[in-house]
Amino acid sequence: MLLDIILAFVPIITIILLLFVFNLSSSKAGILSFLVTVFIVSIHPPSSFSQLEIVYSSAHGFLISLIVIYVLIFGILLFHLMDHVGLTKTISSFVSSKTNDPTRQVIILAIILSPLIESVSGFGIGIIVIAPILVALGFNRFQAALISLVSLSAVPWGALATGIVIGSSLTDISVQTIGLGSAYLSIPTFIYFALVSVYLVKGKQGLAEKWGEIVTVSGALALGVWISNRWFSVELAGVGGALTALLAEGLFLYFNNRSIPGKDKKTDKRAKVQAALQKNMPIIKILTPYLFLTFLLIISRMVPFIESSLNSIAILEWERYSFSLPLLYSPGFFLILTCLFTIALYRIPWREISKAIQSTFIQLLPIAITTIAFIALAEVMSQSNMTGTLAQAIGNVVGEHFFWISPLIGAFSGLITGSNAASNAMFIQMQVFTGQQNHISAHMMASIQNTSASHMTMASPSRVLLAATITGNKKNEQILFRAIFAIVAVGLVLMMACAWLLDAWGMM
Repeated sequence: MLLDIILAFVPIITIILLLFVFNLSSSKAGILSFLVTVFIVSIHPPSSFSQLEIVYSSAHGFLISLIVIYVLIFGILLFHLMDHVGLTKTISSFVSSKTNDPTRQVIILAIILSPLIESVSGFGIGIIVIAPILVALGFNRFQAALISLVSLSAVPWGALATGIVIGSSLTDISVQTIGLGSAYLSIPTFIYFALVSVYLVKGKQGLAEKWGEIVTVSGALALGVWISNRWFSVELAGVGGALTALLAEGLFLYFNNRSIPGKDKKTDKRAKVQAALQKNMPIIKILTPYLFLTFLLIISRMVPFIESSLNSIAILEWERYSFSLPLLYSPGFFLILTCLFTIALYRIPWREISKAIQSTFIQLLPIAITTIAFIALAEVMSQSNMTGTLAQAIGNVVGEHFFWISPLIGAFSGLITGSNAASNAMFIQMQVFTGQQNHISAHMMASIQNTSASHMTMASPSRVLLAATITGNKKNEQILFRAIFAIVAVGLVLMMACAWLLDAWGMM
């Protein structure tokens, strides 16, 4: 039994050593850790687990990865198409024209725009978009890098909730259950990360002057995420939250402009509307593809006839591996339609489309390799009962205190992988199994894993390096890491306080 426990810990220890001692990339660490896991299972197989089972488990992990990659490839392609038509430049001009108040600029970029972009494309794209805008608006490079990392508050629903989809596939807990649980746990952290973003720029003075607006807009983000998870679409939760926050901030901007002295209040209303539309047309046009995507996903999830039709045709299925991917119901299909819509809307020439496709595959390759490796590793560990052995060993040691250990495990997995999809693939099964052994609900454990891992991806070495590189601040990379790690650590405490209250009230 002791030997089984030691061997079950070897893949986890291997990942830590490869990432933090040998400084390998996540993709290389994933491949080598998977090979180590296969080797262990080959030389010390559990009863009734043959060599064929290793192939079966690995293949099943690969097939599950396709669900994620199908979304990622077109989410990243959409970003590169939008980048070609001036996404960053248009948003920078819009923000600077609407307000010269640094606090409001941070609210627009960190609480609204970054969650919107990250929810659609995922994997740190929000950093790539808003960090250069912050620098262009006059923020110092360290502030821009740190704010761009803190802005990744909607990662639990990143890339149209692919991490939640993976967690659901591996645990048989519904997507809506994990999504709604994560929404509850994220309510305090949405507000906290928003307050931190403003504090980084204006300090206590900024919080004192705009605390009501900050809390209202971040609260609107949380409300929109909760409503989308509860009644519309888990995949759209981050987008819905960002659009709700945009509406809230729009009201603040509107009433602020009305109160400015010298405004002609007698101007014809129709003329004012026309002037506003003309002035805001660039930002309306640049957001049109995201609104188009939102419309498609809402229709596909809310109209029963359309939902049933999309779930009954063009299904990629393999019964032997218990795998099913409805190609037309997956968010990946609607991202394809949105990419085509974007090409038509902006009349993007084929040469630029080709560049966008090349950039997409260059960026996608390491992400895809990492995802496949970690999910396949998780499946081999699960099917060979290594996950069960780990769960039992940890449960025996910490017992009922596992509730408080769980977020540390989730945070650790998010830190080392930089992806909530990969981290859920690694640990969500173990979290659920161990929790059940200690009479903690499965959906609570799954939600804690998804949320804690997602938040700690802000401090993952790969994303810190990305933020430092984008802002030209690589010399302060270690200082940046320590700062964001401390910020997220406080966020985890808030999340667990929320989890404790929800558990005490019987809400989860």
